[in-house]
Amino acid sequence: MNTPSAILDRTLLKKDGSRPVLHPWIYASAVQSLNGNPAAGDIVAVREPNGAFIAFGHYSPHSRIRIRLLSGKESEFPDSKWFFSKLETSFGLRKSYLEKNASSNSCRLVFGESDGLPGLVIDRYGSILVAQFLTCGMDRLKEMIATAALEISGATAFYERGDCEIRKLEGLGDSSGLIAGKPVPDDVDFHVAENGLLFHMDLFKGQKTGFFLDQRHNRRTVSEFINSGADVLDCFSYTGGFGIYAAKAGAGSVTLLDESESALAIARKNMALNNLDSSKAEFIAGDAFSVLREFRDRGRQFDFIILDPPKFAPTKATLPRAERAYKDVNLLAMKLLRKGGMLATFSCSSGMDRENFRKVLQWASGDAGRDVQIIWNFSQPPDHPVRLNFPESEYLKGFLCRVL
Repeated sequence: MNTPSAILDRTLLKKDGSRPVLHPWIYASAVQSLNGNPAAGDIVAVREPNGAFIAFGHYSPHSRIRIRLLSGKESEFPDSKWFFSKLETSFGLRKSYLEKNASSNSCRLVFGESDGLPGLVIDRYGSILVAQFLTCGMDRLKEMIATAALEISGATAFYERGDCEIRKLEGLGDSSGLIAGKPVPDDVDFHVAENGLLFHMDLFKGQKTGFFLDQRHNRRTVSEFINSGADVLDCFSYTGGFGIYAAKAGAGSVTLLDESESALAIARKNMALNNLDSSKAEFIAGDAFSVLREFRDRGRQFDFIILDPPKFAPTKATLPRAERAYKDVNLLAMKLLRKGGMLATFSCSSGMDRENFRKVLQWASGDAGRDVQIIWNFSQPPDHPVRLNFPESEYLKGFLCRVL
C-alpha cells in the first residue's frame, strides 16, 4: 500500500527516548514535508524526521489543523473494517448508559476525537441517528459510516446535519439530509424524552443535530435547587430546556429570554406538551445583554437565573473578548438576584477552561458587590467523554452559585 507520508519538523521523542502521548491534531506548522501528493481527506502516515511511524491520519490541506490522527498502529490501517470496529466500540460504550437511563430516548454515540473518530459526531434520537461530518476526511466516508452505524445500532434512519461553520474551514459546503435508511416525513412531530419530560425537536432546522443533549444531567440538577414559587429567569433559553424543568419543579414564574422568535415558539409548544401552566411563563425575544440591563434599570429581581450562552470563545485567540462578555452577563445576573438567590452559569467555549471561567465569575462578583458561594460544579454527561490528551473535549463547564 503506497500511503503518502507527512514528516514532522521535529522529533517527538523526550530526552529519555520515550514518546509522549500525542494530541490528536497536527498543525500545518509542524509538518516539515510531504512524501506523495495527498488530496483533501486522504489518509497519510505521520512519521518522525528519522522515518519512524507515529500514526495514520486524515489530511486536510485547507485547514490549519493539517492532520487529524486516527490509528496509532502501523499494522492497523484505518480501512472500512477499522472504522466499523471503532463505531461498534463507541456505540457499545453507550449501550448500558441508554439502558440504565430509560427515561431518555437520546444519547451521543460518537464524540469526535474523544472516541478516536475526529470530525465525526453521531447523536441518537429514538430510532433516528443524526450526524455531523466536520472534516473533509470524514465527509468522504459518510455513506460507509451511515451504513455501518445503522447495522450496529438497529436504528431506522441516518441523517446528516452539515449546516455548520466549521465545515467551511475544511473547504466543505453545507450538506444535510437523509444518507441511509427510511426517511422521516416532514410533518412528523418528533419528541425527545428526557427525565420524564418531552421536548419538540426540529430534525431539519434545529441547532447542531437538533437538540442540546449535553445539558441533560445539568437541567435535572438545576431543577432540584428550584424552590416552589420561585421567580426564574432562563437566559439564552433556546427552546426552553431549563425553563421547562423550572416550571415542572414548581416555579412561581418562568421568564424565557432568547433572541430567536422561532426558538421561543417551540418553547411555548414544550410548555403545552408537558401540560405546564403557560400563564406563569413569559417569553421575551431580544438581545440578552440589552434585556438584562433593562431589567436592572427597572429594578426587576429573580430568585433563580440560568445563563447558558452560546460559544463566546471558540478559540484561545478570542478569549480576551469572551472574558469581557462572560463577565458582563454574569455581573448583570448577580445584580438581578434577590439575596440568597441562585445562579446556574455555563460556558461551552473550549477556549475557556474551568479555572479561567471561575476567575471571570470572581471579577463579576467583585464588580457587582455581591458575595458568592459555589455550591455545585457542572460538566458534560458520560456520553460526552473527555479524552486526556485532547483537553478541548472538555468544553462544557459551569457553576451553581448562591449569591448573598
